[in-house]
Amino acid sequence: MVNDKFIEMRWHGRGGQGAVTAAELVALAAIAEDKFAQAFPSFGPERRGAPVLAFNRISAGEPVRIRAAVTAPDIVVILDPGLLRIVDVTSGLKENGTIVVNSAKSLVDIKSELGTKWRVAVVNASSIAREMLGVNIVNTTMLGALVKATDVVKLESLAEPIRERFGGRAENNFKACQKAYDETSIIEQATTIAEPKKLPQIEKLPSWRELLVGCVVAEPGSAKRYRTGDWRSQRPVWDHQKCVKCGVCYLFCPEGCINRTEEGYFEADYFYCKGCGICARECRPGAITMVEETQ
Repeated sequence: MVNDKFIEMRWHGRGGQGAVTAAELVALAAIAEDKFAQAFPSFGPERRGAPVLAFNRISAGEPVRIRAAVTAPDIVVILDPGLLRIVDVTSGLKENGTIVVNSAKSLVDIKSELGTKWRVAVVNASSIAREMLGVNIVNTTMLGALVKATDVVKLESLAEPIRERFGGRAENNFKACQKAYDETSIIEQATTIAEPKKLPQIEKLPSWRELLVGCVVAEPGSAKRYRTGDWRSQRPVWDHQKCVKCGVCYLFCPEGCINRTEEGYFEADYFYCKGCGICARECRPGAITMVEETQ
């Protein structure tokens, strides 16, 4: 549990998952408990699906005057499990720190990937969000996991900030938060430190400073060489028995990553597909299903 008077937290998510909103809700809950708190994002050239960062600082004693990004957090919250493969989520995390992960994998598997240096908490927030909210937006769901793992704020302290932020949708969001609290599994820091499994290194997207002036993007997924398919948490799967080969999915794909096969059916290039689900929503015969990524 986190009991320090001064706590720093870093959120890792993707554009559209609500990491910035989650950080704001934690800060509001902390302020309601008569603590000092701040929440702020790290903005770059992000778009929906791209990795984003948000930060919290919470103090039970003195006002928070630091405004820099959190580089040595006590807590790291990971909204998308795919980020484990492309971002060093444990960078700077203190040795007695806590990692809270959204994943369908078991606690043992996640722990083996991250090593035994930190406390680890795991919940399948994506499944809960789709069940309770109908969308894979996991920010309020992960709040429940965060509270279960750290006690950084009380669960009931989140109720009013969630009500003010979501209005008529607040009840389901708070229920998702409570469900995640109940289903979060936690494993403590081990006494011996093992080396984490080596995860595949995926080529990082360039920052805006690295892009050439006057460059033209002529390939799906922002540029031919960058594997933006690692941004997704779900992928589309086609049922050829239902597919009428109309090509509507091809027309509506915003990434241009759906191609026609030799048999006249369609399929996504998973190297670029970001899992937005537009193809599934536009498919009138219902031949496309969005399935959860497990790798």
